[in-house]
Amino acid sequence: MVGGKRRKSGRRELVGSHQKSWLYGRHAVLESLRAGRWTPLEVWIAEDLEHETRVEATAAAARLGVKTLDAAPGTMTRRCGGLAHQGLMALMPPFPYADTHAVLDGGGRSAFFIVLDGVQDPYNFGAILRSADVFGANGVFVPTANQCDVTVQVARSSAGAVNYVPIAQAPDLAELLVEMTTRGIRRVAAAGTAQRTLTEIDLSGPVALLIGNEGIGVRPDLVAACDDTARIPQSGHVESLNAAVAAGILCYEVQRQRKQ
Repeated sequence: MVGGKRRKSGRRELVGSHQKSWLYGRHAVLESLRAGRWTPLEVWIAEDLEHETRVEATAAAARLGVKTLDAAPGTMTRRCGGLAHQGLMALMPPFPYADTHAVLDGGGRSAFFIVLDGVQDPYNFGAILRSADVFGANGVFVPTANQCDVTVQVARSSAGAVNYVPIAQAPDLAELLVEMTTRGIRRVAAAGTAQRTLTEIDLSGPVALLIGNEGIGVRPDLVAACDDTARIPQSGHVESLNAAVAAGILCYEVQRQRKQ
């Protein structure tokens, strides 16, 4: 690696183990630098990276005060186990979750929130965040226990949505649902056993959609705390949709009703 000696510093807190704290890929790294929400600790730039991308990455890192280092492509390939780095890698600190009340306050009169009850697969989590961004959710709430954290894998799966959708941790989802009630937010849990289908429920006002764990769905106590449950009509042979696909359909229906 080229770029001079690194200055000695105290141990830095990372999002995971050192190997699992590298965010790689041109789009993923550039989105992180552009948004400035989840600021990298340092960015590696391949020596043969094309000039235009190099200039953008270097300038964005400079604005955030992030150190950049030139690296041999082979070094980066060995670090991430392949060519998926596309010339850019970033060492990431723990994800900066948003404040729960600040996210609730940001919803306004047309609040649209997603509450995840123990989604543990990082690919599902990332895909849900991507749908949340595409369909205009004001925020995503996750529990502090039994839930996949925001990791570099989640960031890649979200196609950069982790940089734009407010994500807050709630120690007690039941208390969060009570708080939503006081704010006039309708709470709807996704459940395959629900009496009514998604299109039969009014989602045009302030609403929070609850999406459950990949294996057991939304916990019964949380379902009981909701105003309604909804199911997605299915006519195939498999048992159910996975959490990420279901979330995309749910989010689309919210947007469809609101546009009508």
